[in-house]
Amino acid sequence: MADGTQERRHPKATRHDSRRSNLGTTLELVSSQGATSRAEIARQTGLSRAAVSSLVGELIESGLLRELGQGTSAGGKPPTLLALNERGRDIVALDLGRRPFRGALVDLSGRIHERIEADAEPIAPVGDRAHQVAIELIESLIAKATAPVLGIGVGTPGVIDPDGTVLEAANLDWHGLDLGSELRRRFDIPVSIANDAAMAALVEYRRRPTDRNLILVKLGRGVGAGVVIDGTLHRGEHSAAGEIGHVRVRDDGEACRCGNSGCLETVASVPAILRRLGADPELQPWDALALAGLVGDEPVRRALAEAGRHLGMVLANVVALLDIGHVVLAPDLRNASDILIDEIRTELASRILPATADLVEIEATQLGGDLVLAGAASGVLVDRLGVVLR
Repeated sequence: MADGTQERRHPKATRHDSRRSNLGTTLELVSSQGATSRAEIARQTGLSRAAVSSLVGELIESGLLRELGQGTSAGGKPPTLLALNERGRDIVALDLGRRPFRGALVDLSGRIHERIEADAEPIAPVGDRAHQVAIELIESLIAKATAPVLGIGVGTPGVIDPDGTVLEAANLDWHGLDLGSELRRRFDIPVSIANDAAMAALVEYRRRPTDRNLILVKLGRGVGAGVVIDGTLHRGEHSAAGEIGHVRVRDDGEACRCGNSGCLETVASVPAILRRLGADPELQPWDALALAGLVGDEPVRRALAEAGRHLGMVLANVVALLDIGHVVLAPDLRNASDILIDEIRTELASRILPATADLVEIEATQLGGDLVLAGAASGVLVDRLGVVLR
């Protein structure tokens, strides 16, 4: 160029890239429609029948599609119907945000067909011990797999970079742990690792095709959020978007594992709520009704209300700044959602523009304890096949 600077050139798409994209499109179309024919795929994609026949042949040979038999003829030769081969691959999915850690084998349709849980320990494992427990779960799941493993998906608390390095996970005492590289080297299987709340947010977003913006708040041993803006997961400049658990909400608060004090996690995480009730988070059930039976209904309601108020304080700023229209709550504490949501709604109404607050939908997830496992499996499908199958 005349000013001496070089023009930025974008790499051209290769024939391999184009074929991979067409394979993904074909696979997603068959998955979404349940059963369809080669001719229908050609009609909907605009690809030639010869190209579709080649793509379908590769997907059948690789075990991702299967033939169902002949369909109804509209005149002429009856078409051969195709369907997703749900059990053609297994996905190893891990949820490291719950204690004990949980894992599952998930098929291509997203159905869990094997669940396992790490052995309970008197003290929740952190550091090297947590690392070892995660490895043992993966080994157990791979041993139970009945189909080739497509990939390993891991949802973990903390700040995770795109390569799968856990930059900071205070509750696991992981700092700069290159988990992705280690798992790939150890198992020789593709690995997808992301923040557990971020994975959960994508699962919830895909259940709501009309939404463009959503925030999911996960309450477990810590507090984290996943934020979807204009249909895209927002990771942030330093992969730390959604770390609301370490926003200070009390100047006189207790010390947090992150090194600061008075963080949202110290008042709104499940262990913080249980400790406020005089209950041991490692021994008592994470269930509000069971806790009410131990300490009384009113103390439980007060503890939940306080946690909800602090959550609402932080969420008000996020909602106002980004104009988020949908808030989904995913608490690991069972039977707690109604009180938490009521308090969040009250705080939003008192802290942001009333007309905006009235439009914000707040609800609890309907996916329960499988939310992060579903997200981990979806992460593998996106990374390996370029699609989310449903």
